[in-house]
Amino acid sequence: MTDKHHEKLFRDPIHNVISFDMSDETDRMLFSLVDTDVVQRLRRIGQLGLANFVYHGAEHSRFGHSVGTQHVAKRMFDSANPRGDRFERAVTRAAALLHDIGHAAFSHAFESGMSKICNFDHEAMTCAYILREDGDVYRILSDFDRRMPERVVSCIAQESHAWYHPIVSSQLDADRMDYILRDGYMTGIRNYLYDLDRIMEMLDFDADGLIVEYRAIHAVETYLISRYHMYQQVYHHKAVRGAEKMLEAIFRRVADLSLEGHSEVFDVGRLGDLLRDTVRRGKIDPVLSVKVNDAHAWAAIDAWQDSDDKVLSSLAHRLLGRQFFKTIEIPDAFRRLVVDNWARLEDVVRECGLDPKYNLALDTTINRAFAPYAPPTAPLLPFISPTQRRHPNADIRICQPDGAVVSIQDASPIVEMLTRVNSQVARLCFPAAAREKIAATLRDIGSLR
Repeated sequence: MTDKHHEKLFRDPIHNVISFDMSDETDRMLFSLVDTDVVQRLRRIGQLGLANFVYHGAEHSRFGHSVGTQHVAKRMFDSANPRGDRFERAVTRAAALLHDIGHAAFSHAFESGMSKICNFDHEAMTCAYILREDGDVYRILSDFDRRMPERVVSCIAQESHAWYHPIVSSQLDADRMDYILRDGYMTGIRNYLYDLDRIMEMLDFDADGLIVEYRAIHAVETYLISRYHMYQQVYHHKAVRGAEKMLEAIFRRVADLSLEGHSEVFDVGRLGDLLRDTVRRGKIDPVLSVKVNDAHAWAAIDAWQDSDDKVLSSLAHRLLGRQFFKTIEIPDAFRRLVVDNWARLEDVVRECGLDPKYNLALDTTINRAFAPYAPPTAPLLPFISPTQRRHPNADIRICQPDGAVVSIQDASPIVEMLTRVNSQVARLCFPAAAREKIAATLRDIGSLR
């Protein structure tokens, strides 16, 4: 029986109480990880980037999400394999807790903007930091078991077919099951709810990974639909995307100025130090990266308002003033014409006194309601050919009443239908000052069809 005096409790808006039993060796190790600088830094990294400019309640951090993901991972492991190996259980929970530590300030928007300077992959950055032998995370993990750092990285990077890896990264993983509920609650979106408890009750496993009992199939269907709606309404919201494209433009301009020899653009504090080092090395130092948070990035953008470079100054001023890029959705049949007449659209932006290189973009988002899991970090999760043993992340598997295990799309007509739902939206992004002229030019281009 747990001694309540030995518990560390987190009051969570989604999971109510998340506890760590300090009389348990695994929980003590995990709580030590929570107290490291790199995990505490996640309190200062927003979970939804710039979405709080649209949904003002979305001020939550990646810290709460990471602690919540660990909690869901624990429940998933214990439900699927109640007598599971103690070490595998610890690996799963540690990987779930640490999975986001490599995120940069502003998360995906910053990472995309950095592509001008170098490739940035937050999962690779997470793994590199965990494996730093002089770091607190490595020390805590290896003190628990010397195999831990490498096994945790293997779990995050999906480098093997261990049955429990899909708990951390798959179509039905602890990460997604937490962020759908958390982000939906914090943004105020009302169609995010699904029955997490029912899914938890109906998990099993075999050598190929997780299995869901058929009695929870309706809960999984609702989960997939909720995820689809969250992408449509929040993650791909037109104003959120417009803000993120403006942020990307700021970092592209900073990169271009640095390549032109304007090193003073880096004199903006800790973020500037990171960018200066990245340009010099051609890659991001994980030690420097995890010292930078959203506050440092906002301070840099605030300083760039006073830059002598008018392009950078204007972009920074408009972002801080919530004067985001406006957007116009471009139908599929019209997209080729827009690309072919791009020079005309650039001229419109120039007429407004702005540089189209940084003030005009075609943003494309793709939202597949259900598809085999294949993240963009291909080196971390190689594609498995049909002749190879199926990767445990390939699909959500359902155990039928007769004991047969099938892919969920073969067990659910609803999910089979969802495999055909592929929402691809292209939006032209541009300054508000150019709205009327851009719209008129698009109408003129449309008449060419």
